[in-house]
Amino acid sequence: MTDHQERKILLGNSRLFRNFDDDIIEAVCSLLTPCSFESGNLICLKEDSSDCLYIIREGEVEVSISSSEGKVILLGLLSRGDVFGEVGLLDKGTRTATVSTKSKVSLYRLESQDFDKITPLFGVKEWMALTAYICFLFRGVVNNLEEAVFLDAGIRIASKIRNLYETSPDTKDSNSFSLNISQENLGRMAGLSREATNKALSELEQKCLIERKYKRINIPDLQKFLTLFEPG
Repeated sequence: MTDHQERKILLGNSRLFRNFDDDIIEAVCSLLTPCSFESGNLICLKEDSSDCLYIIREGEVEVSISSSEGKVILLGLLSRGDVFGEVGLLDKGTRTATVSTKSKVSLYRLESQDFDKITPLFGVKEWMALTAYICFLFRGVVNNLEEAVFLDAGIRIASKIRNLYETSPDTKDSNSFSLNISQENLGRMAGLSREATNKALSELEQKCLIERKYKRINIPDLQKFLTLFEPG
């Protein structure tokens, strides 16, 4: 597979670009530049100027925000095909979150000025796709707010596990699944203390809904686990 073909596949599978016409995808492909970061590196800070967006080629990154007191909430884990840094390119504002590498990552970078060059080529299809993407981001914010306000710790943790399962690029052919995430990071995603996270996971484990391994959480029976979210 050539580098150009890989770029087209990544863009075609990404939520941001997948509904764009082929000629726009080709234009974006020609403007991407490769870059890489080692594990544990900072890629961008919240409130930094938004000079580019990134598409993940290989590896995994953490997206987080922090308070002035130093409390950190993990918003999500992104992997191959995911895009970050796009909000600042769309509204010309600053970064909305901090992104750091969880492993060594290989990325493609699209500069802000290059993105501006292709927007005049957008037709109704592309603007509708961008509108749908912004709605997707907004729904995610609302869902996270609802979880934080209305759900107890156990369901909040279970909901984050479900979200990670649904967004994972790994195969979902079987009725079991394994997530590569530590208890600490899962708690940060749910905005819970270490004690509350451990208690919630212990309760799920006692119900045989999950199994805890070192920095992994296994779901032995997906159908049983997903019954947690059925009405009533």
